[in-house]
Amino acid sequence: MPDLALINGKIATVDKQDRFVTAVAIRNGRFVAAGSDMQVLSHTDRGTQVIDLGGRTAIPGIVDSHNHIIHAGVLLEGVMLFDARTIDDVKAAVARRVAKARPGEWIEGGGWIESQFAEFRAPNRWDLDEVSPENPVILDRLFGASAVNSKALESAGIDRNTPDPRRGQIERDPKTGEPTGVLRNGAQSLVDSVIAARPAGDLLERTKHLIDITCREYIRWGITSIVEPGVPPLAMQAYQQMRDAGRLPIRLNMMPAWWGLFATAGQANLDKVATALGARTGLGYEWLRVGALKMAIDGGLASKTAMLNAPFIDGTWSTIPLRLDIDRLEEYFTTGIERDWSIGIHCCGDRAQDLACEAFARVLDRTGRKPARHHIIHGYLPTPRALEIMAEYGIGVSVQPGFMWVEGDMYYHAVDVETVNYFKPLQTYAKHGIVAAANSDMTSAHYNPFFGMHSAVTRRTSQGRVMGEAERVADRNQMLRLFTVNGAWLTGEEDLKGSIEPGKLGDVAVLSGDLFTVPEDEIRELKVVLTVVGGTVVHREM
Repeated sequence: MPDLALINGKIATVDKQDRFVTAVAIRNGRFVAAGSDMQVLSHTDRGTQVIDLGGRTAIPGIVDSHNHIIHAGVLLEGVMLFDARTIDDVKAAVARRVAKARPGEWIEGGGWIESQFAEFRAPNRWDLDEVSPENPVILDRLFGASAVNSKALESAGIDRNTPDPRRGQIERDPKTGEPTGVLRNGAQSLVDSVIAARPAGDLLERTKHLIDITCREYIRWGITSIVEPGVPPLAMQAYQQMRDAGRLPIRLNMMPAWWGLFATAGQANLDKVATALGARTGLGYEWLRVGALKMAIDGGLASKTAMLNAPFIDGTWSTIPLRLDIDRLEEYFTTGIERDWSIGIHCCGDRAQDLACEAFARVLDRTGRKPARHHIIHGYLPTPRALEIMAEYGIGVSVQPGFMWVEGDMYYHAVDVETVNYFKPLQTYAKHGIVAAANSDMTSAHYNPFFGMHSAVTRRTSQGRVMGEAERVADRNQMLRLFTVNGAWLTGEEDLKGSIEPGKLGDVAVLSGDLFTVPEDEIRELKVVLTVVGGTVVHREM
């Protein structure tokens, strides 16, 4: 008999027919029935926990297929700025954290970009000094920069005479030459290295603590599976120990850090990840698996570090390759693919994506097209040639619709309107039969999955512009697939999770409103009132 039955709901199965049912049953962690209330209740007995959904909408557990859990924990515990609308909001958030801090303790946080502030600028050292004169502060931008205060600059030994590091910039006041506290790209490492070197007690236990904070929060939003990109060895150890101890409440797929990952810290030789370990993509369990190797070529669009085929609108070009030796890309791919690894590679610019796709095609033609889930991460501006290769070779794409809301207004300062309107072209990918998995890329955008869903449907920026009407995902079923079963496809687990079908893992999120009928702008307001992972209720507000 089932352990749990959910009845009297509007349950989106996300199966091949996009069926809706009113009830589901779960036994031993897996769905055993999905149909009418009568069909499901006929299989229950006194030992079955029955929950009446009261007509609420339920969906499969959300698969956030690109999410930096540990860094998210730093923001959740520190200063998270996604909702800040002015520099004064930033100062108030830092002041609240300083009030709880020990003397001299580092204040860490992030989640900001210039376009979200009424002042349309970055916080600077003088802003942060007002509320934290004695505690060093570092606030990471969504990508490519950090804002720090004077104490942090002092700790890192940065003054007006400090030269810009390789691949980085210390922003300076044009009149005085004094550092403003904004550190870009490689300059971030000057402060990051000080933080990394501080006494931090047991780093492994600290990592577990951050994972725990984040997972507990994500469960509240119906997120039941995560793909974490660029996982280092210490984090892998933490995840394994938590899984063994039964402390991992979310299903994890770990993408080992590989070539090109360290945009600010230089390139480490990581071949041993793919060679000496003897492991490969897919190793693990339902709760914890090893995923694709994580690579990266370029930077981002708003920061003008994406590798494009044309100059930015101001006539400048990116100084890419920032993150790896392009001439060795085919060699790297060969090393991984010959050893049965899938590869996920960060490509924001169209030229970066072209280079990656061409390299995939050459290597796969030479090594044979083994079963794998290679994918482009971000895939902002695919060219016709990139689309052709991705369709032919079964290469997927990992997309972040929420970027349109959080930094879309910045793109108009980087590229022309036609290019902006083509950004993350979800309908174009769909027309070419390319599987797109949507995710948050927390901490580069908010983890709330309904923010990303809203962006996929509306393509609206925070200042109200629409980034290309033709690429909107107006069909809510199509949109939901991006955040569920397509994410499972990315890790080769689409037969295991991502939809509500007998035999699959019993992961469900019950919503506060109807995802399929609420007005577009109300998608952002949805909450999760019940989360079930493997047939166990792990969050309930109904």
